[in-house]
Amino acid sequence: MDGQYEGKLAVLTVSSGGQVTVSYAWGDVADNKPGVADGAGRIVGNTLKLGRLPNGADATFAMQPDGTLSATYALAGQTYTGAFTRQ
Repeated sequence: MDGQYEGKLAVLTVSSGGQVTVSYAWGDVADNKPGVADGAGRIVGNTLKLGRLPNGADATFAMQPDGTLSATYALAGQTYTGAFTRQ
């Protein structure tokens, strides 16, 4: 994410209404140490918007035509962007 930290997203469940459960892991970012948080969100169109994570971050992921996810991660007044690829 902006060359400053790494993140990983695992989608655990997807309901027919677009509700999802996820596990999100992040590296060192701002004053937060690396961690993992379970969360929930919703897919609308090609965008997955997570509810606020326990560390206070907001994360959004949009599927791109090339199969990557364009990610936006906002925490403590800073916004980070990057691309996630399937591993």
